[in-house]
Amino acid sequence: MIASLRVRDPRLDRIRAAIRTDARARASAFVAIAGILTAATLLLAPPAVVTYDVGAVADRAIRAPRSVSFISDSLTDAERQRAEAAIPKQTAVNPAVVTGASTRLANVVSAVSRVRADATQTREQKVVALGRLADIAVTAQLAQDLVDMTPIEWDAASTGLDAALRNLYAQGIRPEQVETVRSEAVKGLPATWTDRQKRAGTEILRQLLDANVTVDDAATRAAQQAARAAVQPVQVQVTAGEIVVREGAVVLALDVEKLRALGLSQQGIDWRGAIGLLLWAALIAAMLALFIERYAEEAWVDDRKMILVILSLFAITAMGRALVPGHTVLVYFAPFAAVAMMLTVLVGGRTALATQIAGALHVGIMSGQVELVAYVLVPALCGMAAVRRATTAREFAVGALAVAGGNAGVVLAFLLVGRASDPLGSAQVLVAAATSGLGSGLLAFAAMAILGHVFRITTVFELRELADPQHPLLRQLLLRTPGTYHHSLLVANLAERAAEVIGADSLVARVGAYYHDIGKMRNPSAFIENQTGTNPHDELDPMVSAGIVAAHIKDGLALAERYHLPPVIREVIPGHHGTSLVRYFYQLAQQRGQIVDEQQFRYPGPRARSKEAGIVMLADGTEAAVRSLTEKTPETIRGMVQRIVDERVADGQLDECELTLRDVQRIKDAFCELLLGVYHERIPYPEDRITRIRPAAS
Repeated sequence: MIASLRVRDPRLDRIRAAIRTDARARASAFVAIAGILTAATLLLAPPAVVTYDVGAVADRAIRAPRSVSFISDSLTDAERQRAEAAIPKQTAVNPAVVTGASTRLANVVSAVSRVRADATQTREQKVVALGRLADIAVTAQLAQDLVDMTPIEWDAASTGLDAALRNLYAQGIRPEQVETVRSEAVKGLPATWTDRQKRAGTEILRQLLDANVTVDDAATRAAQQAARAAVQPVQVQVTAGEIVVREGAVVLALDVEKLRALGLSQQGIDWRGAIGLLLWAALIAAMLALFIERYAEEAWVDDRKMILVILSLFAITAMGRALVPGHTVLVYFAPFAAVAMMLTVLVGGRTALATQIAGALHVGIMSGQVELVAYVLVPALCGMAAVRRATTAREFAVGALAVAGGNAGVVLAFLLVGRASDPLGSAQVLVAAATSGLGSGLLAFAAMAILGHVFRITTVFELRELADPQHPLLRQLLLRTPGTYHHSLLVANLAERAAEVIGADSLVARVGAYYHDIGKMRNPSAFIENQTGTNPHDELDPMVSAGIVAAHIKDGLALAERYHLPPVIREVIPGHHGTSLVRYFYQLAQQRGQIVDEQQFRYPGPRARSKEAGIVMLADGTEAAVRSLTEKTPETIRGMVQRIVDERVADGQLDECELTLRDVQRIKDAFCELLLGVYHERIPYPEDRITRIRPAAS
């Protein structure tokens, strides 16, 4: 991918060599270059981004470029706080408090009963003894009431106090309720009790009552968390064209959230987001490299095509970053499909598809909209299907209409699914879709012509120009070497037909055949098809003659360089002979008894590497051999075709090209079919069967 850079630094030379020869180094270079370029584009802030903080004053009004729905953190948090505040503190009953109070009451009742039953003490002594009880503080009034009760009153009080105590505890006593319950303890006593029983019972209960209900902090926190969790997230809908922030207004938290959801706000450096985008760019670049390496090897090994792929991906990403977000309608005018159409012609359909998918995914992560992903990808597929090989400008016009139809289809589908109710906005988007389609066709045609020339990638239009008989080289070939010109035309017909039957590029094969012998123009009389009388080789040494004949390869390459013939055509010039033997002069040297080295009688090569070059090589040898036959019958033609092709295969001249044995057999059949048509038997017309025209009467 950096092969075109002409540098002298040996370190860079080593890097270039590694990228050319080492698959891992090549993949790493592609991922690094594509990943860095796209990541840098993704990380750039779009033109519409603002940096408003909560509490700032907006310096301009901002409208929503598109509709969006999002979860508002600020509104959701406010609802959760309200739900949390509504939860009362959770409490827990402590049964040990009731048990302890009941035990103390039992002890008090038992002690009072013993004092009352002691007949050895006087009333005053009993009052004094009750004042010394440990479980409760007995006042003088309480002691007198306890001593003065009749046995019936005491029996009722001693048995009823425990039930009254438990009834008071049963409703639960919180700390803040203790004093209230104590003051109202008399209400828990039976109404039939006497005043003395009530005074004594109330005093005893007051001292035994305490809080048996405490606040459970853990339960309270759990209840509050449950209340917060029960609150559904608050969803906010922003409609396209809605004023999000008004000029001069104080920016609220909800306003900032709306701007972020629309991609219009950037709060400092989002390191997490930046790392995510870097990871995303590297991942997409790696997947693109893997796909092209596995399924489009012919593009993967071409540095210029890979540079074009990287630039195309960068162009889609840059268009997306410039228009998303912030532009409601303008993004639909972008000719995204032009990239895929151009790559289909210059690089190949598989590579174009993978690149367009990668670009659509980048637009998707920038916009967060499935609609835009579909808008970038689906119409591009329509355009790719329409242009195919782009043999005529009409295909680009059809491609433009196909893209416009695809754009409109995507827009209408999403409008119907989203139930859009804005007729004016829908009409604007549809107009943008049509404009994008027409612009894609025009831009793809222009980009194909310009970038094909810049990156020296052969296009169909360039090949058609080379096939024009008025091309300077072909014109010279006709005038200076008419025999070679005629031979080239026949070879072109054979090559074109053979390429068609095996699925190769028939136009490349035909044009390559036109120019495969242009080197013969330097010394036309050295080749038999241009000789009109004497043969200069009759007086030359066979090795010298072989060198003269083989020199037309070097001379042809020099002319190809001078006239800037594309590489696919230039390859045919040495490939149509490869490293085959100049057999006639080799055998002539052997007949003369010379000791010869076979390598000195071979063409310089290299061998054919493409299918088209291999086809031209077979067509060239076959046409010359069949033309030399004295008797051109179907049997002799088929036999000669079989012989010539088998010799080339046996000599290893097809070892480096992509032709299979099945292809070779089909090529033989195509050659025979065409040659039999050229050299078919003609009906004889004897002199006596030709109608003579009578002379006119004088």
